[in-house]
Amino acid sequence: MMGRLKSQKPRSGFFIVLYDEDTLRLYLDRGIYGFLMNPEYEHIGKYSRHYAALADYACGREGTHVFFFLKRRIHYGGQLIGSEHHGCFYLNGPLSPMGIKADAQLYWDESVRERYKATNNLGTFIVQTNEGPKERCQPYLIRFKDELGYKGRNILSDDLYFKLGEYGHPLPSNTIQGMSFCTLTPGECDILLNLLAEAERPESIESGEDIELETEPIHFEPKFGITKVSEADRESHLEASLAGNPDLFPSIMRPKGETLCRQVPVSPLKPYQMDRADICYYSEASIKNGTLPNTVIELKNKRSGKPEVRQVIRYIEWLKRAAPSNYTDIKLYLFAPSFASTAQESVSSSEFRNQIELVSFEEAERDTKQSNLVQDF
Repeated sequence: MMGRLKSQKPRSGFFIVLYDEDTLRLYLDRGIYGFLMNPEYEHIGKYSRHYAALADYACGREGTHVFFFLKRRIHYGGQLIGSEHHGCFYLNGPLSPMGIKADAQLYWDESVRERYKATNNLGTFIVQTNEGPKERCQPYLIRFKDELGYKGRNILSDDLYFKLGEYGHPLPSNTIQGMSFCTLTPGECDILLNLLAEAERPESIESGEDIELETEPIHFEPKFGITKVSEADRESHLEASLAGNPDLFPSIMRPKGETLCRQVPVSPLKPYQMDRADICYYSEASIKNGTLPNTVIELKNKRSGKPEVRQVIRYIEWLKRAAPSNYTDIKLYLFAPSFASTAQESVSSSEFRNQIELVSFEEAERDTKQSNLVQDF
């Protein structure tokens, strides 16, 4: 087993799907990546996936490992550069509400690439999709460097999936179908890094494309996001905000040396509608070699009652099956604006009553306010 880099946290990872060799070489060579998104400026559309993509970025911390998936091979990129304490990503131009708030310049512009067609709008370009030509941009970036000497090494994806087949529960990387980005559990990262340690070094990963990072970009800071959880206008916004700035949680729910993942499957393998927990923490006291979470957090942006508690109970019922010797060590939180009386009644009547806790937004905001008063004092 390989040693840690700088942090003693369990490893975390990003698993990113790409579709062509030139783009893979560009990102590996420059140590940068930006997800292609619809241009959205001051306001995010009601049905937009903007905040879901942002939540993926927001889970990263300095040292998070970056893996690219292309044509049945998994390629190593490096480790994220940035903050250890909040979301480790950068704001690329006035292409998002946070980019506008931060007055971010356009630091990385792929509109000059031959595969895209530039538009008259700053930082946007036309991309051919299965639904025809679409305007896209890259409002957020991640940057990475390689301290392991693995950049460009690659393995067959089957090598990973054979190893994951030893576990009887689904994981982010083997349930990624239909998605282009997911966070990885520490267990998945450990398996990948051990496989890559045996892989051959690539002959070359240089890109001949004429595109460079213009200047040092503005990194995300909590001040560019919401200041309290009640400001989130939808559940995905809440998830992205909390992943990027866990200080918005009450102190009992903040990660303390743990690794974050999001949208983690916590259910039996299903053909569709698999249950996924919003945010999970993984600690050094690993369960099933870091493939199962130590803490599960379910988020709601509306008053919650018996149905929402039942959802959390389903999670722990499944975890009991997946880890019968360790499931009692798992803590579960339901975090919502407020709770109906049926919520606490449902928790109290459950066999898992000592593991499930209901926490309201009011408690979080009161805790944050008290923390700020102590700092000011």
